[in-house]
Amino acid sequence: MTLGQRIQELRKGLSLSQEELGEKMGVSRQAISKWEGDQTIPELDKLIALSKLFGLTLGQLLGVEQPVPAPAANPKTSHRMKLLLAGMGTAILVLALVVGALWSQVLSLNRRTVLEEEYVLIDREIFQTAECQLSEIELGFPQARGDQDLTLTFTAKPVKELKNWTVIGLTAYIEGRNPWGQHPDGTPISQEEREWHRTENIPVSQGTASLTLPDYGGESVQVLVSLREKGTGRTIGTADPVFTLTAETERAGDFFITGIQVEENTAPSAPIPKSIALALPDPRFEK
Repeated sequence: MTLGQRIQELRKGLSLSQEELGEKMGVSRQAISKWEGDQTIPELDKLIALSKLFGLTLGQLLGVEQPVPAPAANPKTSHRMKLLLAGMGTAILVLALVVGALWSQVLSLNRRTVLEEEYVLIDREIFQTAECQLSEIELGFPQARGDQDLTLTFTAKPVKELKNWTVIGLTAYIEGRNPWGQHPDGTPISQEEREWHRTENIPVSQGTASLTLPDYGGESVQVLVSLREKGTGRTIGTADPVFTLTAETERAGDFFITGIQVEENTAPSAPIPKSIALALPDPRFEK
């Protein structure tokens, strides 16, 4: 049975005239006549509409699925069927390409919207933990005249609202002061040697970062933290120190380092995307 014969049989089974079927399909009676006479093949959207009207799958209407018998072997009909299936395959491929292009545009638009999001300055918790560990060092040495290296090891873990963000680097601001008027050999100390400042960028490896202060002599250290969002590449840099190290001094004729104090700040001021700022808990409203 050909496709045209199948359409004719199904139409008559619903007691529809060619004109009535044409009205339902949005085509003329002549078009229905050509379909049933196998002079033309309905377009894909018409085939789908016919299958719904007759309560069949598209494969059953085309005769490639049961329970509708397969069409009789006919070289001409077989060729038409191959053309139809090829056309359907092309249509599906085109549809997939269109959907893929639209999805790519949606992702691009979302990314552009995210990158253009407003940043706001907040001072809420952005780190679950912020820890600084000090290497062993023997205290009681003269200020600015230490001969031991001090190593600081930092770890910082963002809060759950920043789950897609990772710490990518630290910036240390180091300040030192020499209270002595002269060097041990008696030469005078220059103004540059009385106070000095330097900055070090500290890379992060496997979630930790380390800073070594050679011949530590009581320098103070302030450390800011930078984070980056996976996928968008957006960054956050704290405006306040997350770690602050200061030396405790005691004067007993001379200046000596008697202790090292470390402060860890999990809620530094930082400009962050507005959507994330709104999601962070506000301690002012916590009980």
